[in-house]
Amino acid sequence: MSYYPREVIDDIRSGNDIVDVIGQYVSLKRSGSSYVGLCPFHNEKTPSFHVHRDGQYFHCFGCGAGGDVIGFTMRHNNLSYPEAVRFLAERISYILPEADMSGDYAARKELKQNLYEIHRIAARFYYDKLNSDIGKNAVEYLDKREVSLGARRKFGLGYSPIARGALYNELKSKGFSDELIVKSGLCYKRDNSGFYDKFFNRLMFPIIDIYGNIIGFGGRILGEGQPKYLNSPETDIFNKSRNLYNLNNAKNAKLREFILVEGYMDAIAIYQAGFKNVVASLGTAFNENHARVLKAHADSVILLFDSDEAGVKAVLRAIPVMEKAGLKIKVLQVHDAKDPDEFIKKFGASEFGSLLENAENHIIFQAKHIQKKYDLKILDERISFSKDIARLLSGVESSIETNAYLKEVARLSDIDISAIQSEISAVNKGVPAMRMPGVRRTSGRSGVDDARKTLISILVSGRKYYNILSPHIRAEEFVEEFYIKTVGYIYSLYSQDKPVSRESVIGYFETLEEQDRITELFVRQVSYSDSEMEKALNDLVKRVKEAYYDKMINDDYSNPGLPELLEMKRNVSKLYISLSDG
Repeated sequence: MSYYPREVIDDIRSGNDIVDVIGQYVSLKRSGSSYVGLCPFHNEKTPSFHVHRDGQYFHCFGCGAGGDVIGFTMRHNNLSYPEAVRFLAERISYILPEADMSGDYAARKELKQNLYEIHRIAARFYYDKLNSDIGKNAVEYLDKREVSLGARRKFGLGYSPIARGALYNELKSKGFSDELIVKSGLCYKRDNSGFYDKFFNRLMFPIIDIYGNIIGFGGRILGEGQPKYLNSPETDIFNKSRNLYNLNNAKNAKLREFILVEGYMDAIAIYQAGFKNVVASLGTAFNENHARVLKAHADSVILLFDSDEAGVKAVLRAIPVMEKAGLKIKVLQVHDAKDPDEFIKKFGASEFGSLLENAENHIIFQAKHIQKKYDLKILDERISFSKDIARLLSGVESSIETNAYLKEVARLSDIDISAIQSEISAVNKGVPAMRMPGVRRTSGRSGVDDARKTLISILVSGRKYYNILSPHIRAEEFVEEFYIKTVGYIYSLYSQDKPVSRESVIGYFETLEEQDRITELFVRQVSYSDSEMEKALNDLVKRVKEAYYDKMINDDYSNPGLPELLEMKRNVSKLYISLSDG
């Protein structure tokens, strides 16, 4: 359940009109009773993303994403439910009742605040050490890499001393307990020999979240030793998959295109050269969470990884993840230099800017990579190459884009366009009908599932139907936990004389999966005439109740109450529901 009272959640939701909030990120156009735009959660050319002001919910018919304004904020900004509530509260200057927080949440908040403070103190400690006599080696390294004094201050660079307990002693002197210090991930206990710092003799890079909190560190070894780079472990405030280095600065560049690089030093060099929209991964493979973080702040990404085999593999792994998130992707590889830092030093910021402007479309990059695997002078290899290219291009939605890519591939490979087009047609013929992500498919018992969904939609349409249905069907008879939870909540609202609407029911759910499901349920068109409704209710209720008794009977044949269950199932056919009951 929520960390805040339901009344507070309702205030936050009502103060943040969903069209206004989503309209900050998505270009919406009025279409009938809803607003339509391109979905920010998957790549599409034809708008399938609908926002309903009257019900205060959104739903994408392409990928199945749906929910209320809190759910949208969670998904788009990669936030937890309470974080999204606080984000929206700040948007309307709403003061949350922190004093009324649950004990569990209050304890977690206190822990996080302590961890933030520990990291702030650690950052100051490392920074001071860098600018003292013991930081000489680190300063020499930064001088050699031509990192300016301004950049050192901007990024809060520091130095972790060789003395293995230096930071631990500093934190103890500030009054922090051993338990908290260990939870910070910056120190650890080794058997019975005391506490040690995780980082020693390293150039330190503070990792800062979008709110300006220091949440972790990266450290580069100075001199001999492994690993070359070491990152903070995951803690209550640091998750490598939900953060990117320099995102706190890049988001302020007000550009909807980011440059994604591999390392801290590349990010600093590019930023120092005047390109503020650069971010770096945090020593972990690029994944869907990273993509969501990027999508919250950018529409397009330039992948700038090393040109070696490992770098190319990293790019090829990242491309489909970014495509799924709806990001436009370009790929850039520097030449005549081992990395962007060296390129900028050799050729200057202006030349680097030209490189960025000419970054390669990701489809062409992949096509060139495929081409390298084949000797196109050999007939069989030309055929294999054509088949691989066809598989690559078969996923492109736009025919205009496909034709453009075909022309470029034909130019590069000297293979006839029509031959590749034929292969694409062959590939597409063998592709089964697409399943929309996030939309649940029901087979076999789909009639029962549809009956459950339809009854829930009818229940929400007015108290009359609650009065008619509730005496005849219990929440538990909807069998599946999600439906039981939904019907139970609807019944509880009605029984307490509270308003029931699609908006209030969607707002009850706090996970993205549940919001997707309940929104998908409510966008179903349920329409019966007065003469049809009575028959429909009887058919639907009987189908749902019979499925419930079937499950009860089949789950346990040794149940001593089996004869009673069989009798109750037989009685379902005798049930008659009248509209006059409402």
